Amino acid sequence: MPGLEIPGEFLRHAILDTVVPHSPALDIEGALSSSLENGADDLPSVLSSIPQRSLLFFDEFLPVRIVLRLSDCSETILKHYLPRLEVKLDVFAVDPAESVGENLTPTRDIIFSGIVSGDEDPLVVFNEFEGDEGSGNHVYLVWNIETILRRPRIRIQHPSLLFIASTSLNPADARCQEDSEDDYLPSLVPASTNMLQSLSIDKSFNHKEPFLPASRLLRVVPTTYNEDPIYNIQQHHGHPFRVVPAASARIRYSRLNSYTGTPMTVASLDFEVTPYLTCEVAFDKANLHLSEGTIESLSETPGLALPITCRPRDDVTLMYKLTPEYGPETNPSSTALVSTLDIALEAIILVDDECKPRISMQWRTNVDFSVALNPTFGGPSPALQRTNRPTSLSVSTQAGVTPSNRSSLRERAYSVTDVGITISFSGPVRVQVGSVFSWDVFIVNRSNVPRKFALIAIPKRKRVDPRGHVARPSSSSITSRKEDQVAEAVTDDNIVHARQKSVAGQEVELISLSTDIRVGPLLPGTCHSTELKLLPLATGPLHLEAVRLVDVNTNETTDIRDLPDILADDQPRSN
Repeated sequence: MPGLEIPGEFLRHAILDTVVPHSPALDIEGALSSSLENGADDLPSVLSSIPQRSLLFFDEFLPVRIVLRLSDCSETILKHYLPRLEVKLDVFAVDPAESVGENLTPTRDIIFSGIVSGDEDPLVVFNEFEGDEGSGNHVYLVWNIETILRRPRIRIQHPSLLFIASTSLNPADARCQEDSEDDYLPSLVPASTNMLQSLSIDKSFNHKEPFLPASRLLRVVPTTYNEDPIYNIQQHHGHPFRVVPAASARIRYSRLNSYTGTPMTVASLDFEVTPYLTCEVAFDKANLHLSEGTIESLSETPGLALPITCRPRDDVTLMYKLTPEYGPETNPSSTALVSTLDIALEAIILVDDECKPRISMQWRTNVDFSVALNPTFGGPSPALQRTNRPTSLSVSTQAGVTPSNRSSLRERAYSVTDVGITISFSGPVRVQVGSVFSWDVFIVNRSNVPRKFALIAIPKRKRVDPRGHVARPSSSSITSRKEDQVAEAVTDDNIVHARQKSVAGQEVELISLSTDIRVGPLLPGTCHSTELKLLPLATGPLHLEAVRLVDVNTNETTDIRDLPDILADDQPRSN
């Protein structure tokens, strides 16, 4: 094609640079035109007037502009070579502090690498200029690429991001086929010198120019350029951008000790805004997908409806109930009941009115729904985990109520544990037989660590005194034996009969309708209120054996025996 230069000369004086605009809706064409009108010459000076981001965030969707400046390029040449340009962007996480000292090459980890789509046409800005050496032009090509700032795989003390752009000129498809199948001279390559060029003015050749290439007579080295052709260029210098994590997320599981046969798990999803921010964050999306199961949200309250505006150091917890689709017929001993949970969180960082970057966190984890062969057996013995475990709670003295003052009925009992947990019970003193009543339970975590408990009411049973029956010799013991040929009876018949008869009097007088109450997780300094439902079945003073407080994390148990008094009668209570 006439007027086209050699491909290697297209990128001879080209320069690459990147721009991370502060506002995604930047009019970069107007910004370039304004800088050029003000007399900016080199590319850094032209781009210096564009406001760029001062702080970036991990997990952010970030639009980046790639700017390529060509020198002395006509519109015809640009249209010919533009489809063959391949533009690439690499984002590195580096520590600029490592470059100070003996190590001039800081440690870097690539967190993004992408190629600009060939279907997207770049923005083209022509600039004609006149100088001392003559007139010329600069052509600015601008591409837009969407990046995702992933977290680096290596630990970096003070991370910064470095954007490095590169471009290459790919060979034409027609030329590749011509090189492999056609033996003729490729296009745009100079031919050998014509040895009969001087005879072209002779009229005797009847307007037929004689042609004899020099390659037919002797070996001629083709004409070369003083410099090697350039088919790819790379951005030489990059400006490091400071980057910090905007938020962190984690999920925790708590298995429900329900004896229905269907395994269920409660998931606590925490979204915490880091203290590095000085602006608000709008937490607007939280999507969870459980393979082979269903998810039920337990946070459908007006205060926790998305979007939620969070400030630095705020922590939002969303609760979900995870239920697998397999039922009790699945044999947990034969295979592990594991499902995959996909989590996707999104939030908008409200930097200012023009800059509102969006962050996205996605990960996948496994949920184990396997249950024990005997779920009612419980965990290991607490005695194996803590040798000095207190057997009961210490009771603090309360105004008007002392442990020794048992003459009057108490409506409230207050206790403090040795592990920093304060618990109180309050409820009605006089109740009616057959009518359900409730105790209000209030728990305060005064320790320095988060706690999670289960409350279990233990009914009181009558104890049978084994010494209440006097053993009498049975008929078999007074019969005469013939020289020890018959052995003595192992157990007397009257003793067995007495023990069986005494079992009938061990019925329960007070039943707890709240079989398993879960409390927590309780952060240090927080409290929780719940209730314990009871059903009296006999008249007179009734008591529970204890209320067992079980630490879910360590399986340590503490029996609370100081409880309010209960007096049941069969007459309706007066208002």
